[in-house]
Amino acid sequence: MKFYSSIIALLLSALLVCASGAYAQKSNGKGTGRGSGKGSGSGQGSGEEQSTRAVEQTAAAMPTVNVTLATRAGNITVRGWDRQEVHALSKEPDAKIELRKTCNPANASDPASQVEVHISTKSEDDPDAENSDSDISLDVPRGATLFLKTQDGDMEIADVSEAHLETSGGRLEIRRVAKVTEATSLGGDLELDNSSGRARLTSFGGSIEVTDFRALDGNDFLKIKTTSGDILLKQVTQTRVEATTISGELKLEGKLARGGSYNFTTTTGDVTLALPADSSFKLNARISENGEIVTEFPIKYSGQTSPGSLMQAGRLTGTYGTGDATLNLTSFNGTIRLSKR
Repeated sequence: MKFYSSIIALLLSALLVCASGAYAQKSNGKGTGRGSGKGSGSGQGSGEEQSTRAVEQTAAAMPTVNVTLATRAGNITVRGWDRQEVHALSKEPDAKIELRKTCNPANASDPASQVEVHISTKSEDDPDAENSDSDISLDVPRGATLFLKTQDGDMEIADVSEAHLETSGGRLEIRRVAKVTEATSLGGDLELDNSSGRARLTSFGGSIEVTDFRALDGNDFLKIKTTSGDILLKQVTQTRVEATTISGELKLEGKLARGGSYNFTTTTGDVTLALPADSSFKLNARISENGEIVTEFPIKYSGQTSPGSLMQAGRLTGTYGTGDATLNLTSFNGTIRLSKR
C-alpha cells in the first residue's frame, strides 16, 4: 500500500513538473510576442515621424542672383528675404532637391550669381524614373531675378526684383516685385499687387487683376492680354498702358498719368473707366453699331461733325479738360462707360 502511494506521489510530481514546463514555455511565447509587437510599434512610429520630415537645401548666393526652376507639376512659392542665400524646401519626404551653381564660382563655398533648382521624386510604378511633381518653397535674396516654369501648378511670388513666370494650368499671385514682371498662364487667373516697374501679363483662359502698380520712370509700361477673362486695373501709374481681351470686361479705376497713353480693346464686353472728377484727357472711342458710349464727363467734340453723326459712324473723338492723357477705347460688342469717382 505504501509502495502504491509512493508511485502515485511520483506521478503527481512528474505531472507538476511537466505543467510547470508547459506554463514556462507558454509564458516565453507570450513574452516573445509582446516584445515583437512593441518592436514593430516602435518601427512604425519612426516611419510616421519620417513622413513629416521636410527636405531642404541651402546655397550661398549673390544679392542679385538669378534663380531658375522648371517642374512638371507642383505649386511653387517664393519669398524674398534679407539673407544672401537660396533656400529650397519640400515637405514631401521622397523629394530630392539639388541647388546647382551654374556660374562656376572659384570655390564651392563662394556665393553664386546663378542657381538652378532641381527637385525630383521617385515614382512608385517606376523607382528608376525621376518626376518633378512636388510642391516647393524658395527663400531668395530680395534682389533676385526669378525664371520659373511649371506645367501644372500655382505660383505665389513676393519680395523679389524681377519675376519671369510661366504656368500651363495654374494661378499666379505676384506681390511686391520691384522692377520687372513677365507672367503667362495658359489656364488660370493672374494677380499683380503692390509692385513697380514694367509688366507684361498674359492669360489664355483667366482673368487678370493689377492693383497699386507704380512707375519707376517714363519708360515703364503695362501690357495685358487675355483671350477669355476680365481685366481689372486699379491705381496704375505707368504712362503706357495696353489691355486687350477677346471675351471679357475691361475696367480701369484711379488717376490717369500725365501724358499717359491708354489703349483698351475688347471684342465682347464693356470698357469702363472710373476716373477722378479733375481728370484731363483726349478721347478716341470706337464702338459697333449696337454699342453705345455713356459718359459723366462733358466731352468737347472735335471737328465740324455733330456728335450724332460721329456716333452713327461708330467713332467718337473729343477732349475733356486740357487733354493731358490719351484714351483709345474700342468695344466691338459692348458699351464704353466713363464715370466720375
